[in-house]
Order: sequence, then C-alpha cells, then structure tokens
Amino acid sequence: MITRLAESLGYQVVEVDDGDGTIAVGGHDGASALRVGWKPVIVEGYTGSGSIDRFAIRAKDPALRTSLRELRGRLQVPAVDDDPVELAEPLLRLLEPGDYGVRTWHDANVHIEPFGENETAWWYPYEPIGTEGTAVIPTDSWPPPDDEAVERYTDAIEHGERPLAVLLRSEPPGDEQDCAAFLIDGHHKLAAYRRNEIAPHFLDIAHLADRHPCAPDDLRAVTAGDEQLEQSAANLLRYLERDRH
Repeated sequence: MITRLAESLGYQVVEVDDGDGTIAVGGHDGASALRVGWKPVIVEGYTGSGSIDRFAIRAKDPALRTSLRELRGRLQVPAVDDDPVELAEPLLRLLEPGDYGVRTWHDANVHIEPFGENETAWWYPYEPIGTEGTAVIPTDSWPPPDDEAVERYTDAIEHGERPLAVLLRSEPPGDEQDCAAFLIDGHHKLAAYRRNEIAPHFLDIAHLADRHPCAPDDLRAVTAGDEQLEQSAANLLRYLERDRH
C-alpha cells in the first residue's frame, strides 16, 4: 500500500541495505522523530488538544544540531536535475536500512515552521494564510545566518538555476496540505527561493515502513524533563505509549 502511494506521487522506490543509521527518521507523519547520531533531535506530531494543531519539539542540546551540521558536507547534491536516486546516494548511505522513496519535487508548495521559544514550533494546517502545503521543519538556524550564501543562491535562481534542498520525511504525504518534512540540507537555498518569491525545488526522501508512531522515549529525550514541554506534549506522549501496549 505505502509503496503504491509513493509511486503514485512520483517517488522511485529504493532499498537501502548498507546504510549506517547515522541519520534516521522513525514513526509516521504526525508522530515522527528525526535522529542524528542515534539520538533524537526533533519530534513532530499533533498536540491532541481537540483541535488539529501540530507542533514540533527540538532537543535543547546544541551538540546534536552541530553533529548534523557537520554531516552536511557529505550531503551536498548538484544543482543539475538528474536521476533522483543518484542524487540521494550520499544521504541514503547515512540512513538506516529499509525502503525509501526518492523524488525531485519541483515548484513545491510549502510553509516553513522555525523553532521559537523553548525550542518549539506550532502551526495549524489548512489555514488560508501562511500554512498552505507541507510544513518544512528546519534542522538548523532559521533564517540562515550566512547572508552572502543566500545572496549567491538568490542570484543563481534569478538566472534560472533550480538548486535542490533536501527533505527527509517519515512517509509519503497522504495529504500534502497536512504533513511535515525535515529540512536536512539547503537552508540557504530555501531562503533564496523565498527571497525570489519562487516555489522551491527539493530532493525529497520518504521512509517506506509500517505506519507505527515513533517511540515514546524519543519524545521524552527531546522534552528532557522540561515541565512546560512535557505539558505541551502530554497528549502526544499518551498516544505514543498507548501504541506500545
């Protein structure tokens, strides 16, 4: 079923049998976790507040984000639109073994949900202004701090280039208006697309697995005993724990 969905959305299905698991995404959309160096960095999901609001929580330990930043040199993809599986190969080698869908996603309809106070991001899907399309969750500073790099990409995009930022998501989008994806690489590219008011282009990688939510311990790791975060995530945690029984 999930393979057919992926193929219908333009993903090529590839089996990763030799990935080392340095980067991993687990769970399903609405209850997923991004892990880097085998440690949870971000968990996203529904608040379970009786509304449809969604949120993401990022671990406060800056060393975890630094470790992903250091990996980005191994994730660079060329600007040329070529075979998406070949473009994704550097990242596929870092993922845990399993099946993945890979596509180049052109003129994507997305909104960006950066982390704010207490390392949280909140949004409502389907809002008429600001949250149309896929929620892109940055894994580094947003907006990106290197304005010279943004300007270089801005100029390139103005001259017709379409560089690919890299997304990793827990499953193919069943509803493109209500789903989330982690921005693994390409923060400056995405900022340049926004500066040009041009829809971005992505190398989009989706995990193809059984629809189980991420582990409760992933959420506990990112809340790390913070009472405010634990309260915000309480309903999501109950859902994750219930699935384990």
